[in-house]
Amino acid sequence: MTKQKNVKEQEELIELGKKIKNFFEMGYVSKKDALVFSFAKGIAGGAGAFIGGTLVIALVVWILSIFSEAPIIGEIVKTIQDSLKK
Repeated sequence: MTKQKNVKEQEELIELGKKIKNFFEMGYVSKKDALVFSFAKGIAGGAGAFIGGTLVIALVVWILSIFSEAPIIGEIVKTIQDSLKK
């Protein structure tokens, strides 16, 4: 059953590739426009990942700062905060 499913998926992907090739060959979208769009999409994705990662790290540090007075993890949190201050 899985072999048949994989073969069917491969056939669908090949068909999709042919349709995309025909789409470009018919002139609906120029290659330059597609490359510019792809470049902009990559830049936006990279910037989004950077900003999202920064926010997650800031949130984690903020949550850890709440627990700085906790008896067991307080020392670990203070060590992390000291290393981030450097």
